[in-house]
Amino acid sequence: MNIAPTFTSALADFDELILKQGGELSRRLQKHRLDSFPPDAKKTLRAFQLSEAASYLGISSGHLKNLSLEGKGPQPAVTSTGRRSYTAAQMLEMRHWLDRNGRSDVKKYVPHRRGTEHLQIIAVVNFKGGSGKTTTAAHLGQHLALTGHRVLAIDLDPQASLSALHGFQPEVDQDESLYEALRYDDHRKPLSVLIKATNLPGLDIVPAALELQEFEYDTPLILAEKGTRDLGRVFFTRLDSALAEVQDRYD
Repeated sequence: MNIAPTFTSALADFDELILKQGGELSRRLQKHRLDSFPPDAKKTLRAFQLSEAASYLGISSGHLKNLSLEGKGPQPAVTSTGRRSYTAAQMLEMRHWLDRNGRSDVKKYVPHRRGTEHLQIIAVVNFKGGSGKTTTAAHLGQHLALTGHRVLAIDLDPQASLSALHGFQPEVDQDESLYEALRYDDHRKPLSVLIKATNLPGLDIVPAALELQEFEYDTPLILAEKGTRDLGRVFFTRLDSALAEVQDRYD
């Protein structure tokens, strides 16, 4: 008795069923994502109370209130009870106003790089999952931006948690990850076209996506194909080369 044809037919039917169910599952998940997070949705940012704004600007609350009363610099929103608040964009505008009109000769309000100062690169790394990497990176980038620095956050996690925190959806936004600036083929893109502005002035981001893990697979294949003599060094400096194009825009 030959059962091979029957077994093969049953296996083919099973494979077809799995593919069909997988396609349906993907379709429904995509619909759920689009319903929950529309592609054109934008994150907003709350206003900052006067004391918060003063703390980020590096001045006293009294000084900032006096500037408001004198009509100097961007004017805050004022409630019926006299409480003042500034948007992040107004805080950045005020920072530049203070830098131009401050009494001190030391320009401390706009802490951008000057002269021969180099771009500072900070990596938030831990090989253990769930150790707070994304939270730390998000808070660090936002704090640096609020204190006047020009920040570029680069999400290197294929899960794209940092990107999602800033309102970017890797499931919807295709071909927009750092992988496009690192890939080895002719489709490589400059980093400048991958940078997205966030809802926080001074903070830009290069979002991640699942395709980012392709770089881990591509690299050993390229090294095996072309040898380590010419590509070993390039592998370790590929991100540095991508950053070199935009380093003048950030601190």
